[in-house]
Amino acid sequence: MSLNFFVTKIKTILAVMLSLIPLTAHGADMDRLNDYRWKNRLILVQAASENGGEIETLRGVRAKVDDRDIVWFVSTGSGVVSNQQSVSSSLKSDVKAMLEESRSDGQVLLIGKDGGIKSRDSYLDLDAIFRRIDAMPMRAREMRTGEFTRTRPNYGLGDD
Repeated sequence: MSLNFFVTKIKTILAVMLSLIPLTAHGADMDRLNDYRWKNRLILVQAASENGGEIETLRGVRAKVDDRDIVWFVSTGSGVVSNQQSVSSSLKSDVKAMLEESRSDGQVLLIGKDGGIKSRDSYLDLDAIFRRIDAMPMRAREMRTGEFTRTRPNYGLGDD
């Protein structure tokens, strides 16, 4: 084998490996709601339509959402909209099922990093949600230390 052939093969392999990195960095492995556990807080919203204002409200506070490790999903009559790059069919199904289970209790669910439901509300009040999150022990620790817990589990040390 010639050196050029070997170098070309190595370049091809590296190019394929590097092309896979964005898939994992943008949540390609986040296929179920449980996959977000210990990584993100979740806001699930049942909206009458995409024009109800909830989506634009959530998009309008992106920095606050990102700062609190929040992933949001808005279920509309026509599908599920999120701040994630893509939403798999199994994830859409999980969101709809969770909202359906809680329908009598509210249209907006806040789920902590531990996977527990922290609040059920009848409408989207982001100020109240942010206050509730900021009062959680894990969030207080994040703010105090400046650390993010996205990539490491809490091991039950906090209740959010």
